[in-house]
Amino acid sequence: MLSILIPIYNRIVTKLVDGIQKQCQKAKIDYEIICFDDLSEEKYKKENTVLSNYFKVNYTELSKNLGRAKIRNWLAKSASYETILFLDCDSKVVDKKFISNYLPYVNKSAIVSGGRIYSNKPPRAYTKYLHWLYGTHKESKAAKFRNKQPIKYFHSNNFMAPRQIILDYPFDEALSTYGYEDLLYAQLLSDSGVDILHIDNPVEHLGLEKNKVFLEKSKMAIDNLLYLKYHNKPIPTNIEKVANQIYDFGLYDDFIHYYNKRKDKIEDNLMSKTPTLRSLDSYKLYYYYTRRMDWVEGRV
Repeated sequence: MLSILIPIYNRIVTKLVDGIQKQCQKAKIDYEIICFDDLSEEKYKKENTVLSNYFKVNYTELSKNLGRAKIRNWLAKSASYETILFLDCDSKVVDKKFISNYLPYVNKSAIVSGGRIYSNKPPRAYTKYLHWLYGTHKESKAAKFRNKQPIKYFHSNNFMAPRQIILDYPFDEALSTYGYEDLLYAQLLSDSGVDILHIDNPVEHLGLEKNKVFLEKSKMAIDNLLYLKYHNKPIPTNIEKVANQIYDFGLYDDFIHYYNKRKDKIEDNLMSKTPTLRSLDSYKLYYYYTRRMDWVEGRV
């Protein structure tokens, strides 16, 4: 009935697999759990290798890193059942009926997205506060809200789909790094006439990055966005919308002046105990303008 697919990278997933397996057994369904390790560090593989002995679990360590898109395509090809459920390795299942909540949607022709939440409490380490702040305000949304903009709020960390849809419309392997691969995929599905349905069946996102890493990944995402733009695969994003509006209103020079004057203050804020999303927006927009100019002037 259900193939549960977990791409692994530098994460111990035994607790996640244990919980999912118990729920599948309680629901009395036919299932399999396929875990592909995408060349993690040895300390993680050492902990996860016990999964090889688990009932109905296929644990495989890959000999090379495939990246976020390609490994999902490989997992879909390896699945035995016609309905698949993707779960990221840094997920925490918070509902004892998580699997059962998905079962009414088995054999539906749509993509079914369960959603993502973050802990109600901020992390103890303020060095991870920025990621938590962003996720809490920008990603943790109820299904009623997400269904108003199903493409924008699709996340590949927790969704169910007919296997054939993933085979017919695979993830774009041109993007191997972090950023906008989910939005690109959701746009592909929509353009292909595949519906995306959001339900309230979230997992908690555990993989909070330190502020510095989160900012670096934010820049990687913008680099991906511009790569798509200049390779004839543009996707609608809020940052590009705002950037174009600033240009249209003749405020580009004013923004650049504003940012350069406050650059140190903004970037210090993002590394502090009390970062703001306004500072993050300014930081990302400035980087977007800088990198877009690199593309326009042929420096990329």
